[in-house]
Amino acid sequence: MAVNVHFTGQTTENLSRVELLAWVNRTLLSEFKKVEELCTGAAYCQLMDVLFPGSVPLKRIKYCTNVEHDFLSNLRLFQNALVHLKVNRSVPIDRLVKGRFQDNFEFLQWFKKFFDANYDGKEYDPQAARNNAPMGYGTPGTLKPSQRANIVGGGHRPLHVGIAQKTIRSRSGDSNGSGEKAVSEKQPSKATETINALASEIDDLTVQMQRIEMSRDYYYQKLAQIEAWMQEHGTKENEAFCEKVVQILSSQE
Repeated sequence: MAVNVHFTGQTTENLSRVELLAWVNRTLLSEFKKVEELCTGAAYCQLMDVLFPGSVPLKRIKYCTNVEHDFLSNLRLFQNALVHLKVNRSVPIDRLVKGRFQDNFEFLQWFKKFFDANYDGKEYDPQAARNNAPMGYGTPGTLKPSQRANIVGGGHRPLHVGIAQKTIRSRSGDSNGSGEKAVSEKQPSKATETINALASEIDDLTVQMQRIEMSRDYYYQKLAQIEAWMQEHGTKENEAFCEKVVQILSSQE
């Protein structure tokens, strides 16, 4: 039986959107780039399998999609699992599938609390569980394998992607006329190497940006706490001091 959790968005213990997204990608070795993309429902389905193996039929999950019909199917599978486990939380499917940030962010905050309350620490191989299917927003083939989730979160082995070999049949002339020969392309071309290098650089910049955003969110939260404390505990003796601090915090300069 699942442990129910009560959650409101007003607690200061909530993780930022960057931290939550990094947790999802790290746990599932997925490639979601924005919280809004969790509207696919696939992540929630497999995270339920982490907590309660067999609670969601993994073969029915659409792991990589951008079609609302698939979102609905995934979220209903997830909702059915919650109902079966007697979890006192309804899934706002109609709002989640629209892909709006606030709806998906608030629901993800609750689910993280729920996950932490029910996770027993057992090991789980997310890629093997979904038969190595890619997971993210889009369609299979549009996602670029990366180590982003591994870099951001740590603790999982990197994704290994083999270089596919393809045979190109081309016609070439010889002394007796024309003939066919098979060319095995075992090594990536210079253009491919350049693209891979640029993609790696983009990944590095993305990680740096996420770290900066995490630092920004952290310090903003601290300043907000200071401002709230000043407004609540200001007295006649220190009123001028508190007002000055609040003025500095509110200044746009």
